[in-house]
Amino acid sequence: MRYVEGLLVPDRGWFHPIERRIQKAPGIENERILQMELLEDGTVTTMYELSGDREVVEFAAEHMPELITYQISPMQDRIITYAHLEANEMLQELLEIPHQYEIVPDFPIEFTRDGAVRLTIVGGEEQIREAMDAIPEGITVELEKLGSYEPEGERLLTRLTDRQREVAEIAVEMGYYDTPRQVTYDDIAAEVDVAPGTVGEILRKVESRLLNALLG
Repeated sequence: MRYVEGLLVPDRGWFHPIERRIQKAPGIENERILQMELLEDGTVTTMYELSGDREVVEFAAEHMPELITYQISPMQDRIITYAHLEANEMLQELLEIPHQYEIVPDFPIEFTRDGAVRLTIVGGEEQIREAMDAIPEGITVELEKLGSYEPEGERLLTRLTDRQREVAEIAVEMGYYDTPRQVTYDDIAAEVDVAPGTVGEILRKVESRLLNALLG
């Protein structure tokens, strides 16, 4: 069994209008897609992980005509949103690919930049190749990794964004997780050129995602 990891970059900056509306909501960020499924009637059920103000998310949801139903659950520093929505053509074509070519998307799927997502798919080598060729027009594919599928170890780190992984690796190298602790947020901030508060926020997200992946 093989895997391919890469970026899917929508030329227009979003795959579905809901993502565009979230992008426009003040202080709200798309973080991850925890699950997504195309139903027989052509609609989609999905769970998004967002960050920001829950009240802003609720206000935005009330003004999304594509939503059929939704539920919002805040969990510490993140917002989990279940949505049943009308699929547009691009999203429907993407979600039909796993069924057509017998490949499996490995959730969660991480939002990265400009509406792109980092996606890992698992399956036979020929099936993966055919699936890549079937990506709809309007989406650029940037392959990053491929190899034999191993669900543990190094692949756990794919749950982190590039920036989160960079800051976490520097924190480990500098001794932040040593006992006793060797450095502070200020020390790490000077190394990565961000504010100390930003370092703290990044490391808390890293810890939350890795622990949820291991224990959730």
